[in-house]
Amino acid sequence: MFSKFFVNIEWLEIFAIATMILFFVSFVVMVLWVYKIDKNFIEEQRNLPLKD
Repeated sequence: MFSKFFVNIEWLEIFAIATMILFFVSFVVMVLWVYKIDKNFIEEQRNLPLKD
């Protein structure tokens, strides 16, 4: 039922491409953030539950 509905939508191809680009950009930003993050911040967050 749904497959017949989605075949007739013209903007579905644009939506799929935009979603893929958004995912790729988010993934790249997250990887860059992980590599650039300060190691002291990671250690502080790791020990946070133990401080209480």
